Amino acid sequence: MYKLIFLFCCIFLFNDLFSQQVVFTNHKLNKTIVVKPGCKVSLGYKGYNGMQEFASNTVTDITDSTITLGLDLSFWFPNKKPNSSTNHYKIIRLSDITHFRKRSMGGELLKNAMQIGAAVGSIYLLSDLYRNSSISRSNAILVSVGVGVVLNLTVKIMFPENAKHRMKDGWMINLKPNEPIPIGRN
Repeated sequence: MYKLIFLFCCIFLFNDLFSQQVVFTNHKLNKTIVVKPGCKVSLGYKGYNGMQEFASNTVTDITDSTITLGLDLSFWFPNKKPNSSTNHYKIIRLSDITHFRKRSMGGELLKNAMQIGAAVGSIYLLSDLYRNSSISRSNAILVSVGVGVVLNLTVKIMFPENAKHRMKDGWMINLKPNEPIPIGRN
């Protein structure tokens, strides 16, 4: 049993050590952004018929020509009908990427903490407003909804989901820091 656990640990360790990475570099700005499996990214890419599409999810796999966002749940649930909650699995060619933004783990945790704090604060505010006899119930509900909307808009402004960097601004995609991939620009 211990040998099997050790084997699985070694497989995951070697998989992590030898996993691919995508390096976005901009020589004009002297910036480098490394994306590995497990990072959260927002990508803009040329989709169906060359139309601009956007995807934001966690990177699960990187090959020499594609980047995979999300998990393919059709293997685990083959009879489930596709809907918006199961359609987050995307395979995007590296040559089709037009925009990108890497999301840090700290930023994601702070965003989630702020959203939870906004929800809890709104509940406390609503309960205090209900106890106050000088404010009617409809006004208390409107105040609580207004505070919730303002806090959620503040979170969206502080942590935008849009892609920040554009490939046409001089960014290049490298699988390894010294191997640029030519990107066709249309």
